[in-house]
Amino acid sequence: MASQNLMNKWRLDLSTGGSRIASRNVEQGLNPPGYSTSFAASSKEVEGASAHESQQHLLSKRAWDMALQPTKSLPMNVFMMYMSGNTISIFPIMMVAMMVWRPLQAFMKVGTVFKPIEAEHNGSLIVHKLVYTLGNLAAIALGIYKCHSMGLLPNHASDWLDFALPPERVQYALVGEQFI
Repeated sequence: MASQNLMNKWRLDLSTGGSRIASRNVEQGLNPPGYSTSFAASSKEVEGASAHESQQHLLSKRAWDMALQPTKSLPMNVFMMYMSGNTISIFPIMMVAMMVWRPLQAFMKVGTVFKPIEAEHNGSLIVHKLVYTLGNLAAIALGIYKCHSMGLLPNHASDWLDFALPPERVQYALVGEQFI
């Protein structure tokens, strides 16, 4: 009779249209050999912990990608500044203006850049924000250097005072029979 009762649990329940298996109680038996309910619960906890660690790893990786973005764009900006030349015309001046303006805007929005991942990230993002800020400062310094090489920065007193004479050249070079 006991074996008959156990077999009934594996039959189809035809009273509900035959689409469901009759309910079975786990505590009464019919578990496969070696099955333990405590092991199943602990494995689910381990999977949940590893998923949380994986998510934190991805968030940390995303934070570093965001922090290094200004630094990764510096080589392209150097190449673009080289290709624009040192002449004073509209194209190089626009390039320099954008070279300084974009990092300046990004420098002012450091908090909003990291805000999407700040709530979910467990650790501190201060180092990431510092790297992001340094990358933007390097881009601004590159733009200022380009202004200097174009001659747009006021370096001498004669640049902003009318009565001061411009500095005289101390040295001349003779190249190909022309004075430079």
